[in-house]
Amino acid sequence: MNAAVIADSECSASARSLVDDRPRTDLGAIQDGVLMVDAHGVVALVNAAAEELLEISTIATLGRTLGELAAGELLAAVRAELALAAPRRSGAHVVEVHRSVDQALLFVRVRVRPARDASGRIAGSFVSLRDVTAEHKVAERKNRYLSIVAHELRTPLTGIKTFSTMMAKGALGALSTPQASVVGSICEQVLRLEHQIDKLVHLGTLDSDEFAPDLAVFELCELIAQSMRAFEKAATDRGIELRADLCATATPVRADRAQIRRALQALVENSVKFSRDGGHVVVSSTIRDDRSVEITVADDGAGIDPRYHARIFEKFFQVEDPLTRHHGGSGLGLFFVKSIVEAHGSVVRVDSRLGGGSKFSFALRLADDAPSEHTPSGAGGLPG
Repeated sequence: MNAAVIADSECSASARSLVDDRPRTDLGAIQDGVLMVDAHGVVALVNAAAEELLEISTIATLGRTLGELAAGELLAAVRAELALAAPRRSGAHVVEVHRSVDQALLFVRVRVRPARDASGRIAGSFVSLRDVTAEHKVAERKNRYLSIVAHELRTPLTGIKTFSTMMAKGALGALSTPQASVVGSICEQVLRLEHQIDKLVHLGTLDSDEFAPDLAVFELCELIAQSMRAFEKAATDRGIELRADLCATATPVRADRAQIRRALQALVENSVKFSRDGGHVVVSSTIRDDRSVEITVADDGAGIDPRYHARIFEKFFQVEDPLTRHHGGSGLGLFFVKSIVEAHGSVVRVDSRLGGGSKFSFALRLADDAPSEHTPSGAGGLPG
């Protein structure tokens, strides 16, 4: 369908003007669904792919508002996304809908962007619709498989952990110095494997649109110190100084304690892993003027090329760099950090360059109104 066809007499004047100002494009060649509404919500443009997904027809749609159209599930989701995007002018979500013809389950990415007229003023919104059902099902199967594998690995690992701990404590008899050293190494490797399995178990949860933090009030600096202890031996073995520079005053926050611990451990683990032998890793906390506390994990290691700063938070992504690739890893740590921090209404910032070390930071609101760590989970959202 050519954009010229859209200049229908039933379209509002603003809709016709908006469409006429755009370059002529054969929308039939676009595989994604494309819908455009003017500032009054009047439909000014729709292509064949959008017709099929929304289960509407061009003739019955052009010149009418979305509210006047039959309310299918996807159309209702589009209206909701437009309303949500209005204050910020853009947005994107994957929605789960059922096709009315056969009740088939679809996953559609709805993306809203501002549409501007020839003078550059916002005159409406463009909505793109992409059927991501196949990709979603592949990701879902992968997550399910990884979760099953992780749970299956936990059973034998529990036995190995139990018996190696008994041996290390001498419960099965005295060990010679070489034997004690070997058993100590086994215990250390078991902890590393347990940490990786924990990542796989929680991958499906964090990757879900329904993931929400289990909020409670706790002392953040205490949790930071506890999270660092797991990496003290690894740091000591390589001569790395692992240091905490934490607030002297209380820092109570309302957050998901278990998930924040995972995020902190992922950041500390990365810093220790990619630091040079004899280097430094510093975990600090600072109370800011906006009544939040900023947590920073900094190292003087190999650093990260700025062109990878956005991609390092992608699931399974690993920088293909000879300075860092030999360290291995699952490529899930920073994905976990980003998912957890964003679920708490914050963002992760990275400051790094090759050869200049790395610094990761995020902030959490102080919970001044919450006096106890035993506040019921989910009691209110994060302040401010």
